[in-house]
Amino acid sequence: MSELTDLDGLFADDDDGGGESAATPVRRPVAKLLPCPYESLSYLLIEDSQTMRVWLRNTIANAGGTKIDVSDSYHDALYRIRNRGNYDVVLCDYILSDTRDGQQLLEEVRRQKLLPQSTIWIMITGERKYEQVFSAVELAPDDYLIKPISPELLHERLGKAWDHRLALKGATDLFDAGRFSDALEVCRRSSRDNPRHAAGFQRIAGECMLQMEHYQEAYDHFESILEDRPMLPWAKLGKARAFFHLDRYDETAAIIEELIHDNPDYLHAHDLLAKVHERKGDLEATKALLKLVLQKNPKSLQRQREIARIAVATDDPLTAIDAYAMMHQHGRGSSFIRPGDFSTYAGMLIKSGSKAALERLEGLAGNLADFHKNDPAYALSGKTVSYAAAVAKGDRKAAEDAYQKMRQALEATESGGHEMDREESMFVLEAAVEMGDEKTACQMAQSLYQDHIGNQSIEERIKTMMASGGWEAHATRIAEGASENLRKMNVAAANMAKHGQLLDAVEEFARLAESNKNVAVYLNAATCIVKCFEEVASGHLAIDGDTRKRLNNRMQGYLNFVAQRDVGNHRLDQIRKTWDATPH
Repeated sequence: MSELTDLDGLFADDDDGGGESAATPVRRPVAKLLPCPYESLSYLLIEDSQTMRVWLRNTIANAGGTKIDVSDSYHDALYRIRNRGNYDVVLCDYILSDTRDGQQLLEEVRRQKLLPQSTIWIMITGERKYEQVFSAVELAPDDYLIKPISPELLHERLGKAWDHRLALKGATDLFDAGRFSDALEVCRRSSRDNPRHAAGFQRIAGECMLQMEHYQEAYDHFESILEDRPMLPWAKLGKARAFFHLDRYDETAAIIEELIHDNPDYLHAHDLLAKVHERKGDLEATKALLKLVLQKNPKSLQRQREIARIAVATDDPLTAIDAYAMMHQHGRGSSFIRPGDFSTYAGMLIKSGSKAALERLEGLAGNLADFHKNDPAYALSGKTVSYAAAVAKGDRKAAEDAYQKMRQALEATESGGHEMDREESMFVLEAAVEMGDEKTACQMAQSLYQDHIGNQSIEERIKTMMASGGWEAHATRIAEGASENLRKMNVAAANMAKHGQLLDAVEEFARLAESNKNVAVYLNAATCIVKCFEEVASGHLAIDGDTRKRLNNRMQGYLNFVAQRDVGNHRLDQIRKTWDATPH
């Protein structure tokens, strides 16, 4: 589900232009701020200074607040949020004493959706430079306060935040529920009736259009806003995003470059420009831009992963290692760090030959023990790191023992139904080749080929690894078998569709997708569902409500799978456009 935290949290955006609706030039009376109902709200105060914790508690209590929890650290706060999860207000210190900061806590909470969008999050800091940090973060808090703080200032900012959240709550709740059409209608109506928050509603409306893939409508919407307020950054970015999805990359780049010139710390704009470079095939430009952005916000785990991915694609292992190092340093214990991130980084460290490799591998093992010890999804990752450490030490006997434990973890992962990350599979394949384990190497090669038929870079990596063990013939045989098997099944399902057996074809593709997690299969399955609904729209096919709901759910799953596995797939873009234009 998309996040609106970074869309409606900045008061400066809503105040720009007087909060007047671009579509409604008539100025309406502005209602007074609604008073903050302190006595009915619940609070979490996160502050490592006992003196400041007491001051915050007393200030809230004196205003009528009674449901107040306090925390003194990142991990304690995260525990409280996970176990309660319904705070109305969070007041959080930016600098916490346990190596993590309040911004990282906010991003972890938003990423895991541990608190509703309606929760007010205000950051408190003693650092004047936080204003620059605030402008560069991925998920912005509702507001920030710089110490020293007076009770009057806290109440004023909290009152504004409450008024803002309450006004937008109807739209954000619908957005969070995936009801984008309903949310859009609320925004259109409310932007006329509530001029103080008109910009907030207009912003959410544009996001709804993008989520529904109404890209031309979104472009026109943002363009109409810019006619009255030509310097509004988020509207320019929205216009550029719409152009990007319409495959108009040169126009997108022109808008973004102008936006970055005027707002150099608007990092979401840099992100979009990096995507434009990648879509146009200029990976070096993509990498250079991501490096520049990471200098402004080095704690962005998503960008670290992106630059690692691009670095691998451009044969730049040192940049990839540095990116993974930063990701693991800043993401200790974060849900953002996936099992495959440990295996991928461990594999890179082995190949680097660096003297610091063993120390870094021991650090990875410590992270796994501290934060993922009892999580079966990370069990195999732990064994891959142990194997990598043994290899880094040059201890062949220890490496052989670690490899056998890794094999046992592999069997447990498969029998337990835990899906393996692609890079975990690649790591095991390479280790099997190194250890001369032909059976496991062929097993992993077959699994990888089945999942990535048609992905030339992945196929080449598998072939190269197998060839290094003298098993190139096995690789060729496995690849040919996987391709032929998949082709036959695809043809059979496609023939059903061609002969009018659309619902049967949909079920056959569903079975294929379940047993062959392959991009081509999922795209064909999605195409078949689109054809079904086109036939329904033309009156040539009838389906009941349950079938309609089931197919919609499947379609969303297929689209999400391909989007995660094959970033920038053009066929996916076309299917999405057709799906959006088809009643479903």
